[in-house]
Amino acid sequence: MSDQPRRRRRRHHKVFPIKAIILCLLVAAAFLLCLLCLLRFLTQETQEQPQASPTPTSSLVPSTPSPKPSVSPIYDFSLPVPESAPVDKSYLDDAVFIGDSRTEGLILYTGLTNTTGYTYKGLMVDTVFTKPIINRDGQMVTVIDALKSTQFSKVYIMLGINELGWTYPDLFIEKYKEILRTIREINPAALIYVQEILPVTQEVSDTHSYISNARISEYNQMLRNMAQENQVYYLQVSQAVADSNGCLPDEAASDGIHLSPTYCRKWLDYLLCHTVTP
Repeated sequence: MSDQPRRRRRRHHKVFPIKAIILCLLVAAAFLLCLLCLLRFLTQETQEQPQASPTPTSSLVPSTPSPKPSVSPIYDFSLPVPESAPVDKSYLDDAVFIGDSRTEGLILYTGLTNTTGYTYKGLMVDTVFTKPIINRDGQMVTVIDALKSTQFSKVYIMLGINELGWTYPDLFIEKYKEILRTIREINPAALIYVQEILPVTQEVSDTHSYISNARISEYNQMLRNMAQENQVYYLQVSQAVADSNGCLPDEAASDGIHLSPTYCRKWLDYLLCHTVTP
């Protein structure tokens, strides 16, 4: 009886390892097969992923580039207003002209009835604040006070010939700057044109006690610097009426100072061909 159990145990040990090995091999093979399938699947996903992302991105790119927004060029206030395409007189419908008797002649001889003229013989940069010369409903007020109750989009200024005799030219510029500041307080959006002082004839320049073309040139240079500093538009109107020597021709003014109707029209034509667009 003692030998039989030992023989059974020996037969049991011979069978079990073979089956176990076979079973392990089958499990291992199945595991490797699953692992290979998983690796193949992951590899395909990795390869396909970069190809999928550019597709929607590229579809958003237009076939032609979008136009860039236009940028308005910066105006160079150190230069006079350049020549431009001529505008109609209606451009001056909403303009105010401030000046002395020369500007009175411009408005009178060119028929500028569509514009507003705050002008007066002998008007100067200081008296625009102090001299009541404009009739407002039967009451005389200063140019600046009249401007406060006026609708306008443009202002043309020519002052200075009466101030050529001032002892201190700097005072002339300081008062002129005050005019510019006041106009901007009244209407910050208004275009301000500073016209240079027109020359006189050679005879007047040689004989007058304080009016000379040399003095006018000095004042005009100060006006040009002021225009650049304060960013207002400088008009070199002498180009329309002066001769090659920078003087008024003798036929341009009977008294050598105030322009004739023909030369006033030249002056106006220059204004209509030298405008700016804000």
